[in-house]
Amino acid sequence: METMHARRAFWSAHVQAWRDSGLTQVAYCQQHALRSKALAYWIRRDRQGREADTLTLLPLTVQTPPPAPPGDLLLQHPSGWQLSLPA
Repeated sequence: METMHARRAFWSAHVQAWRDSGLTQVAYCQQHALRSKALAYWIRRDRQGREADTLTLLPLTVQTPPPAPPGDLLLQHPSGWQLSLPA
């Protein structure tokens, strides 16, 4: 049975080769006897993996929190959720 690592390496190589080829996904798959839906899946997975590797820093504004038990930290989101961390 093929390991997940080998499968990932196989498809990663094909995704990169497809990008370099300038072909449509269907044409590339026909040339390499691959299923186009499988290639499309791995292209999406590769894109999501790269997006997950991207770190985005956002500015943070610290405001005086509403009264909370002394020593606790209260994080509050505009959508309504709250997270209270004990001291």
